[in-house]
Amino acid sequence: MGRRGPTWSTAPRVVATRASPRSSSPKRFAEREDRAIPRSTSPTPPISWPPALRVTRSLAMRLAALLGPDLKVLENDPEVLREVFEDFHPEDVAELLDDLDDVAVGRLLAALPSEVGADLLERLSSDRQVDILENLETKDAVDLLAEMDPDDRVDFFTELEADEQKALLDELARTEPETATETQELLGWDPESAGGLMTPEYAALPPEMKAWEAIEALREMARKGEAETIYQVYVVGYGEKLLGVVSLRDLILTDQSHTLADIMTEKVVTVAPTDDQEEVARLAARYDLNVVPVVDEQHVLLGVVTIDDVVDVVIEEATEDAQLQGGVVPLEDGYFETGLLEFVWKRGAWLIVLFLGQLLTATVMERNQAVLQGTLELALFIPLIISSGGNAGSQSSTLIIRAMAVGDARPRDWFKVLGRELVIGLALGIVLGGMGFGRAYLAGETVDPAALGVAVGGSIVMIVTLSTIIGSLLPMLIERIGLDPAVSSTPFIASVVDVLGLLVYFSVATLAIEVLF
Repeated sequence: MGRRGPTWSTAPRVVATRASPRSSSPKRFAEREDRAIPRSTSPTPPISWPPALRVTRSLAMRLAALLGPDLKVLENDPEVLREVFEDFHPEDVAELLDDLDDVAVGRLLAALPSEVGADLLERLSSDRQVDILENLETKDAVDLLAEMDPDDRVDFFTELEADEQKALLDELARTEPETATETQELLGWDPESAGGLMTPEYAALPPEMKAWEAIEALREMARKGEAETIYQVYVVGYGEKLLGVVSLRDLILTDQSHTLADIMTEKVVTVAPTDDQEEVARLAARYDLNVVPVVDEQHVLLGVVTIDDVVDVVIEEATEDAQLQGGVVPLEDGYFETGLLEFVWKRGAWLIVLFLGQLLTATVMERNQAVLQGTLELALFIPLIISSGGNAGSQSSTLIIRAMAVGDARPRDWFKVLGRELVIGLALGIVLGGMGFGRAYLAGETVDPAALGVAVGGSIVMIVTLSTIIGSLLPMLIERIGLDPAVSSTPFIASVVDVLGLLVYFSVATLAIEVLF
């Protein structure tokens, strides 16, 4: 189910009802003078502020103290407010805004110049952006959206329902038709693909342009904010077809009479707009790229994925994998932003699956009651058997999942992995099995100590070896069928190995006690 956002309209004021959770009711937002945040026009005397301060955690707290009592005064004097914020890094200001309520943040953003407000808004989560903008007049919300970077603007729109997207895009098209068209095109791509991450604001110049002309063009782009980054200059021909790339460093150091065609690198690492975001991050890490160009089948440059988005992908994917490996359905929001019922569902889903798997353990033990009753010492070593297998399998699973995440291993390498893990598992099994044999030998009272030692030690050798192989091959099998290999989580591997371990243990014990001795 998609997240409900604000119901946008062309009315002069848009108001949010904060008393109840979001709903699909069209009356969720009403035109009320006492709730909408007006942009004040009345002048106020300038405020005398202390000298510029260096950014520290304590200073951020001081800024919070300043904004609290003087918020209404500050919002009437945008220039003073802007000067206050200039003494702080935007990221620190955004962190502060996260601690203020939506209405207060809305007042600040409405009072600031649009480009400053948009810069702060981009640093908040998409969910919070929706909560804040729904408390603004439609005009102010559109002004802020128009100043946001295209990729961040698209992230905001993905939080809205289809009808709300259309309504707000229509409003954006009234004042910024090109921005609305650009946003609509970017929304057509999967949010977790290269197309969903890219921005169309990049530096592209023709091949015949001389180096000094290119530098002047880049200066103009930077002044106008037409490119999100100018560290890489893409050389494009007719129809925006990508011909090569020139780094800003090379552009500065080269003979200024050279053309871009003379100094460009023609072998450009690119991605398709449909490529998964993990592949984009993998390529950026492999080739040390700050910017990854996105091209279509005709090699036409569509946009670029910048390093900040790559870092976000790495963090997002690492978080998702960590949650999956912990046996939790990945969370869409942060820990404190996730509701209790959603937590119960997302944690309970896997717990129920694992619980059902553990019921098989009870079934195996139930069917081997005769063996346990005849040799009570066997029950003492059940925890040792299943934990040895579970730990070995979890180790292998973790190593292979990470190797696949960074590109060190692929499903086609399964035979190599099998050979390595077989040797490793057997070696570990012999070491642990020898230790288990010694401990079991000392515990034998109602049964031959050697028989008990063989049963325990032999079972450990077999189960550690099998668990190592299962833990390494299962993630590859899961990826082969199109799922995230992190699904083969530590709890999942442990549950599978528990059942397998008991089957092996009772089989070896029966053979050792009844046949060998």
